[in-house]
Amino acid sequence: MIGNTEKIWLSLIGLTLLGAVLGETGNTGWPLTLTVVVLIFIKGSIVIDYYMEMRFANQRMRNVLRLFITIVPILVILSFAWGEEIRQLTTLN
Repeated sequence: MIGNTEKIWLSLIGLTLLGAVLGETGNTGWPLTLTVVVLIFIKGSIVIDYYMEMRFANQRMRNVLRLFITIVPILVILSFAWGEEIRQLTTLN
């Protein structure tokens, strides 16, 4: 019988495989970027809540981790939207 931990683990595997399949399509654009952002946020939330067991932890600690899984998707969006500009700003030439 499959327990809750195994179901969560299988959902993480499923989301990871979905991300891999989407990455292999060769498509680009906002729909794919936003899908990846949603996958990052969902997977991060699952890891924080279930594997790090932060569901019942101190609210401040939980908020720090929530902030992290919010910042990473924002950075993905920024790098997609302004990738060339960011590259030019961070190049030594």
